[in-house]
Amino acid sequence: ALAMGPEHLSCYEVIYEEDTPLYAQLKAGRFEVDEDLACDMYEALLAAARRGGFTQYEVANFGRRPVEPPGLPRFACRHNIAYWRGRPFHGLGPSASGFVDGVRTRNVPDTRKWCEALEAGRRAIEFRDELPPLARAAEIAGFGFRMNIGWGYEEFRETTGFDLRQEWAEELAWLERTGWGESTGDRFRLTQEGMRFADQVIEQFLRTEAEVAKPAGSGA
Repeated sequence: ALAMGPEHLSCYEVIYEEDTPLYAQLKAGRFEVDEDLACDMYEALLAAARRGGFTQYEVANFGRRPVEPPGLPRFACRHNIAYWRGRPFHGLGPSASGFVDGVRTRNVPDTRKWCEALEAGRRAIEFRDELPPLARAAEIAGFGFRMNIGWGYEEFRETTGFDLRQEWAEELAWLERTGWGESTGDRFRLTQEGMRFADQVIEQFLRTEAEVAKPAGSGA
């Protein structure tokens, strides 16, 4: 891939999806998941990307230098950044997902049914979920930490209406104790080790139904 001279790399580990032959082989014991090997391969990826002139700006994404403010490579994927920063987006076409005004939607996957709904003057949506403000902020916090710039405290407050240092004080303190996160003045971000465990970090920031029932910005 590096020899082809791309401007951007997205490098994802294998996910064993249900209802696939690979997943069936895994469950049948045809092979085992080697977590140590996966970690070694990830470290090799980081080293190779650096040598190739790439800057890691998200767990699995790399763009060519130079790095531009606020710390993103010039060829960072703007489309995916919108997801990680909690920005709205519309889903167009079968199976497409959308996120507008805190409402998540997913269109029907069947192309024929999608066409029939549009011809009948209906939106072809099969799933709709409106998140309470705190639940939405929790997801935005967690996914935003997949990026190595983390969150600026003021940026997060403007985006969600919540204070990261108040609502998630315990989680931030835990990340610093484990060496997975660090506060750098007006910003909090994951360390290189913490980036490796970003999915676990996201889980720490999610809230229960009782917690999301609190008023927005209460921090209580």
